[in-house]
Amino acid sequence: MRLVAPVIALLTGVSCANQLKGYSDLLKGEPAATAPHPGSRSVSITYLGVNGYLLRSGGTTILVDPYFSRFPLRKIALNAPLEPQQEAIAYIREKGKIPDHIDAYLVTHCHFDHLYDVPTLQKELGGKVIVSETGYHLCVASGVDPGEIIPTSVGKVHRIGSATIEVLPAEHDLVLGKVPYLGEITKPFPPGSKPERVKDWKLGTPMAFVIEMGGQRIYVESGGIVGSTPSVRDLDVAILGVGVGKTDRYIDAVRKLKPRYVLASHQDDFFTQASSGFHFNPLANFPAIVTAEKSENLPGELLLMEYFNTWTLPDQPKEPSVKREPSPMAKFKTWLRELLGTVRS
Repeated sequence: MRLVAPVIALLTGVSCANQLKGYSDLLKGEPAATAPHPGSRSVSITYLGVNGYLLRSGGTTILVDPYFSRFPLRKIALNAPLEPQQEAIAYIREKGKIPDHIDAYLVTHCHFDHLYDVPTLQKELGGKVIVSETGYHLCVASGVDPGEIIPTSVGKVHRIGSATIEVLPAEHDLVLGKVPYLGEITKPFPPGSKPERVKDWKLGTPMAFVIEMGGQRIYVESGGIVGSTPSVRDLDVAILGVGVGKTDRYIDAVRKLKPRYVLASHQDDFFTQASSGFHFNPLANFPAIVTAEKSENLPGELLLMEYFNTWTLPDQPKEPSVKREPSPMAKFKTWLRELLGTVRS
């Protein structure tokens, strides 16, 4: 993302008062430290900041878009060299109760705030990295064993532990009228070189995922444009990026997906450390999302999650049994039985 002056001005105006406490009625979950481990027939979601989520069901553990280093704005604006922030990574691993082994990493696209920390985590925790071709080359150049990377594309289906993962098309939000860090990487980095600066983390091919695990269907993406949401049915949760506050796109996506729950995502200020707590980024407009949810009578229940809270998804309620009207033949047989009973008596 080439951060021009208007963006810098917006992002440096973050207010410490802009937090989630005003939306307590929408918050789900409890601190990860006290949350129960889900069994094989349930799913828990832990929010790790930005568009990062820990999904667990029984013995299967998946990380989505884990970005923990959270570089300050000045580094990004100046395109300065980047290094993994081990203290920040350790803090989120502890607060989010991330286990010592991960089965898979799902990467919606390859910008730094989605992919940057995946190589560090994979080398520490193991697991397969499911990512686009661009992400494959970035991960290999960052030291990940190529055998641990699963290059993927739209239409593919992957089986990880007890989870089935379907790859769907997606697009990236326009930021001030353009897609940031647009481009793909189609060949390996030169020997001895690696991605060092934010501009190296190209967008690649944006993707969405439907994850089926523990009897639940979870759709996850990081934000797009109107008309880009694929047609998917029977969703329990839709995790939708709303970082740029475009309500028309949000309305379009929710109407098309019709999930039981909608988790508004990727709207926090990722230029500040997670230890400072949740703050909305100035480009987000969550009050407009709330207003749209009510005025448009959208399907599903809108919710939020605080950093490092874990929410165990409720089971899908069973459809109430419907008493059917007897057919004409059934009515005739009942009448006949009653008539014969009367005659015999």
